[in-house]
Amino acid sequence: MRILITNDDGMNAPGLVALEQAAQRIGGDVYVVAPEREQSAKSHAITIRHPVFAHRLPLTHGEVMRIAVSGTPCDCVRLAMIKLLKIKPDLVLSGINHGGNLGWNVFHSGTVSAAAEGHAFGVPSIAFSLASWNSEVDWGGLDVLAAKLIKRLIAAKHSRPDWLYNVNLPPCPMNEISGVRLTRQNPMVKGDNFIEREAPDGRSYFWPVWDDVMAERERQTDPEIDTVAIREKFISVTPMRYEVSNMDEPGVEAGLKDFEP
Repeated sequence: MRILITNDDGMNAPGLVALEQAAQRIGGDVYVVAPEREQSAKSHAITIRHPVFAHRLPLTHGEVMRIAVSGTPCDCVRLAMIKLLKIKPDLVLSGINHGGNLGWNVFHSGTVSAAAEGHAFGVPSIAFSLASWNSEVDWGGLDVLAAKLIKRLIAAKHSRPDWLYNVNLPPCPMNEISGVRLTRQNPMVKGDNFIEREAPDGRSYFWPVWDDVMAERERQTDPEIDTVAIREKFISVTPMRYEVSNMDEPGVEAGLKDFEP
């Protein structure tokens, strides 16, 4: 099996090392192509106005090929698929992100978007996130847990060959994890906010805050929602697809019927 690994926290992120170790537990050829520096919340951005640089790093983690890329997470996957890898991988893994990618956050996430890019190339893909924003995180044992999940997802019956999953791990000790739960994305209305402040030079600036988001999550009770699963210490596994066309709007077709440009 050929496994491509990337992330959005950058090449030096401990979550990337954990996912790399998980892939080595599965076996096969492992390739790491990741941003040279943090690219969080880059969503599905790609580089179009300047060159993308890539350089191979010394072998420090076994015999894994590691390439640092100057672009976004999606740049990494695209470059690997089109130029860097001689053969298309059998699996794309993205993460393990430091911080959850739940609800509407998936649309901003570079981690999830990188996995979705693999999905767009027709390759089964999994995004992994640890739903903790604490600066001190214990990454120990997550490689073993991720490897078990990957093996289960590979072995599962899928409706299509290019499947895509968003996996979030609860921020608790391994022995406190309640289990695994198949979930839906939290459909909550976004609650982002900004605090206006004044810079020393007198200019106004705005600082993003997430208090409203967290409060709304606490009000959710449906156990099949990803945020609730994490709150109840379950591993959240959300099947995804990036076909965004919505053909369930028959009234629009009628409204456009007699339109003449």
